[in-house]
Amino acid sequence: MTDKPSRNEGEYFKLREAELLRKRHKEAAKAHEQEERRKHFMKCPKCGADMVSESVGGIGFDRCSECSGVFLDATAAETLLKADQGTAAGIFKSMLRGVSSR
Repeated sequence: MTDKPSRNEGEYFKLREAELLRKRHKEAAKAHEQEERRKHFMKCPKCGADMVSESVGGIGFDRCSECSGVFLDATAAETLLKADQGTAAGIFKSMLRGVSSR
C-alpha cells in the first residue's frame, strides 16, 4: 500500500474548501445586509432623521421628526385610497397638520 494520497482525495479537499469559502461569503453578505437594514430602520428617506409612528383615523403612518415628511406603507395608502373622498381628505389633512390620535 502506498502512503501517497490519491488524486481524488486532493480534488475532494479543494471542492470542500471552495464550498466553505462560498458559504462564508454568503453569510458575510447576509450579515452586512442585516446590519444595513438595522442602521436605516425608521429613518427618513429624505433627510435621515428619526421617524415617529402615528395614527389618524385608524391609518398608521410614519412622520419624520425633522422635515415632517409623511410616509405611508402600501396597506395604509390603499386604505386611504379606498376611503370615500371626504373621509380620505380629512384624514390626509390631519396627517399633514401633525394631528395625532395615538
